[in-house]
Amino acid sequence: MIHLIKNVFTNKQRRKLIKDSQSLLENLEDNSGLYYPGRQTWSNLHENLKFKSSINHILEVIYKKTGLNLVPSKTWVNWTNGKKKDIVWHNHSDYDYALVYYMKTPLPFFSNGTLFREGLFKAPQNSIIVFPGSMEHTAPSSPFRFSRYTMAMDLNLINNKESWMNF
Repeated sequence: MIHLIKNVFTNKQRRKLIKDSQSLLENLEDNSGLYYPGRQTWSNLHENLKFKSSINHILEVIYKKTGLNLVPSKTWVNWTNGKKKDIVWHNHSDYDYALVYYMKTPLPFFSNGTLFREGLFKAPQNSIIVFPGSMEHTAPSSPFRFSRYTMAMDLNLINNKESWMNF
């Protein structure tokens, strides 16, 4: 099941997340030969004090809307522009759930969302989708080059409601 939660932050908060991530975006490579599409931050943003309150807010909103009590294992920001070569099918099967927060997307509902094997799940700017980590997905391609900023998280279920505040 995919959960969609809209209007997560104010526009000012959303723009600040984009601004704060700019200096951290890199063309990543690792020794395994994996291809990372576009530019990404390293996956430890949940340890960065600039992002901690925003991540706590996301986790609180998810809990209030879905009852899912989650803690992040990895958190990162992606920048892509819809190139076909950036279609990289993957899953997060080592985790209970995965999350995508749409910080900046192209024109309303123009390839906005996440492409699953079953089809495109549309999601507007400033929304979150939470889905089982085993679901294979990718960022959608686009015939036009629009900057797309998303935050992603690998999440695990926890028992204690207060735990996500202290990750």
